Amino acid sequence: MAKKSAAVRTVRKSASQIPAATVSDLDRLRGAMRGRIDTSEISERQLTRRIRRDANGDLPPRKSIIRDAVAGEMEKLHLSVYRLWRMAKAHYPPMSQAAVHEFLKGKRQLELPSVEALLAAVKLRVVK
Repeated sequence: MAKKSAAVRTVRKSASQIPAATVSDLDRLRGAMRGRIDTSEISERQLTRRIRRDANGDLPPRKSIIRDAVAGEMEKLHLSVYRLWRMAKAHYPPMSQAAVHEFLKGKRQLELPSVEALLAAVKLRVVK
């Protein structure tokens, strides 16, 4: 479970504590709403292809360089998913076996400690 940051704290205010908008603020906002919108800084998007579901209605697995690298090393070392999980568990004990299976199938993403444990298990590391 992720730790909460000590710096994060909730600030609660009632509506009576929030100052009302001034006339100049309202005029500025109304003027911005009537004006033209500058879209020059918005990058043009390429046409995207629609994602197709398979016969069972499932989405295709997401592309992942890390997943592909781990799967390649598993093949090279002749590891099963279970064996990979056991090796990674030595680096990060709370890692779930189901999480590893689902990650390798492309059904879910993992948090950083889990990914680091998988990479350490197959002796891979991330470099520039």
